[in-house]
Amino acid sequence: MINSFGEDICLPLVQLIYETVVSPPEWEKVIAELIDITKAAAGAVVGFKGAEDRRASVFAKGVPKASLCNPQMIAALHAATLTLGQGAFLTIDLKAKLNPQWDVPVHECFGAEGSLLMLVLVKEGGRRIALVLHFDRGSRSDTDRAAETLMKLLPHFQTAFAIQKTTLLEREKSAHMESAFFSSSAPSAIITEDYQVRLANGSFEKFVEASHLLVEYSDSVIDFVETTLQDEVARLIGMAASHGRVRHVAWVEDKVKNIKWLVSVDALSGRVGLGSQFKNVFATNERVYMLTIRELGGNSLLAPDTIKSIFGLTPTEADLAYCLLRGETASEIARQRGVSKNTVHNQLASAMARVGVNRQTQFLHCLSMLSAMC
Repeated sequence: MINSFGEDICLPLVQLIYETVVSPPEWEKVIAELIDITKAAAGAVVGFKGAEDRRASVFAKGVPKASLCNPQMIAALHAATLTLGQGAFLTIDLKAKLNPQWDVPVHECFGAEGSLLMLVLVKEGGRRIALVLHFDRGSRSDTDRAAETLMKLLPHFQTAFAIQKTTLLEREKSAHMESAFFSSSAPSAIITEDYQVRLANGSFEKFVEASHLLVEYSDSVIDFVETTLQDEVARLIGMAASHGRVRHVAWVEDKVKNIKWLVSVDALSGRVGLGSQFKNVFATNERVYMLTIRELGGNSLLAPDTIKSIFGLTPTEADLAYCLLRGETASEIARQRGVSKNTVHNQLASAMARVGVNRQTQFLHCLSMLSAMC
C-alpha cells in the first residue's frame, strides 16, 4: 500500500488515518504527524456543511478550536472552498491583501505571517472536509513539498472517509431496523437453528401467549408443540441456510385443529449490511434467522380493500389475493365462488401481471410482506 504512493510516506501515519474511522479523536494524532512531516506551525481538519453551519467538527493542533468553530471562520472556509473540487489545493499568503470575507477570521486564527495550505479532502453535496496547514514562514518550497506529501496521502484520506460514511450509514440503518423490529406488529424473533431465541419483539411474545399452547417460549428457547408448524419452520430454516438472500415463506395448515399460519424465515448471518444491526445478536459468528409467525385470520387490519389500493388490483383480484393470503387453495376459492378452477387461475395470472411477477410464490411473497406491515 505504501510503495504504490512512495516510500517517503510514513506507515504509522497511514495507519493513523485509517484508525480515525473507528476513533475520530485519532485525527489529532494525524494532524500532529502532518505538522512534524511538513514542518508546519499548525494544522486542522474542519468538517462543515455551509457558511452558517454551527455543528462544524474540528480537530486542531497549534490553533484554537474555538476560533476555527467561529461562524465567521466557517463562512470563510465555505467561501474559500466553494469553487474547489475534491482533492484540490489552495494556498493563501497571509501577508497579502485577502478577500474581505476571509481577512478578519483568518488572521484571528492564524495571524498575519506565513501562508496557509488548504486541501479539500471531501466535497459531497453541501458537506466539505478541509485540511489546513499553517506555515509561519512564507517559503513557497515548504508549501510545495507539503502539497506533494498530502497528494500522496490523499487516496488514504478519501478511502478512510468512504469507509466512515458506509459505517455511519450502517449504524443509521441498524437503528431503523432495530426500531422497526421491536415496534412491528408482526410476531418476530431472531433465533438459531436449534430454536434458541436471541431477540424477540413484543408481538411475538403476545403470539405465544395466544397460541393455545401450540408454541411455547421459555428460558429463551422456542418449543413447537404443534409438530406440523415445527416441521415447516425447520424446512424453511434449511432453505434459508442454503439460499440466504431470499425470504422463505410458507402457509401451514393444521386441518385437525383448523388453524393456518403464515411463516417466514430470513437468514441474517453473513448478509451484507446486517453486521452492525442487532449488535448483541451478532456478537458471535453463529447462524441466526429472523422467524415471523402470524396466525392467518388474526390480521384484522389487512383487508381486500387494502390489497386493492396498494397493488392496484381489481376488486375480484384483490379478494382472490386475500383468500390466498389466508391459506385457501385455488380449488377452494373456485368452489366458494361457483366458478371453474381455470377461471381462478386466469384471475390469478392477471393479478400477478399487475404486481409485476410471474410466479405464484413471488406473488405470495409480496402479500406476505404486506401482511407483515399491516
